[in-house]
Amino acid sequence: TRKPVEPSEEECQVNPRARSARLRVATRL
Repeated sequence: TRKPVEPSEEECQVNPRARSARLRVATRL
């Protein structure tokens, strides 16, 4: 289960860009 609002630490390490994408979604919310 992927949490768009809460990226796991592993995901951040594997996909550092995920943080930016997550922040965009958080900003819209």
